[in-house]
Amino acid sequence: MNKRYVSRTFLVMAAVMAAGPTLSDSLDLNLNSDVARLTFARPIYDNKLEIDAGWLHHQDRGNLLSVSLGRFGEAGGGQQSVTAAIGGRLYGIDPDFGPATGMGGPNRNQDGFALGVGGLFRLKLAGYDRIGFSGHGYYAPDVLAFGDSEDLIEVAGRVTYSVIRDADVYLGIRYINAGFEGLDAKFDTGLHIGIRLEF
Repeated sequence: MNKRYVSRTFLVMAAVMAAGPTLSDSLDLNLNSDVARLTFARPIYDNKLEIDAGWLHHQDRGNLLSVSLGRFGEAGGGQQSVTAAIGGRLYGIDPDFGPATGMGGPNRNQDGFALGVGGLFRLKLAGYDRIGFSGHGYYAPDVLAFGDSEDLIEVAGRVTYSVIRDADVYLGIRYINAGFEGLDAKFDTGLHIGIRLEF
């Protein structure tokens, strides 16, 4: 990725993660045979907002940095525990369009930013509070894509199991695609396993 994109993205990450008082942080790591993603999240302002910073690495397709901010609240009216958030996610996109991907050519050296809008939900089953479901989705159309990028979409879902109070394991599925001129960078298109720790 162009050095100015990297420096700007990390400056945004540092500013966001330093803001506000900490209530309960979490660390999330998931992976499959090609992809690893690490995310650090922090709730602020009495759990009304959550910020996170993440790094995704695909061994053939490049890297994706992200910083998110979402407004959280209770979304369930019944016995189930449901929380949801609406907000945005800023991506720093560094695709690899080299020979290993089969996407070479004159436009292979591209990178950019995208601001996705969307949200997420987390659900715990009443009477089975060790089992949960969660998902998120963000979309950045062309008007919110900068640099060489043209758009980006990310959707994901997972089934979680609480091993102990502050530690979950999960099975998830995710699709992330970033569009560039004449090329698409699919950063993930399948299953992954992961752990989420709160501290």
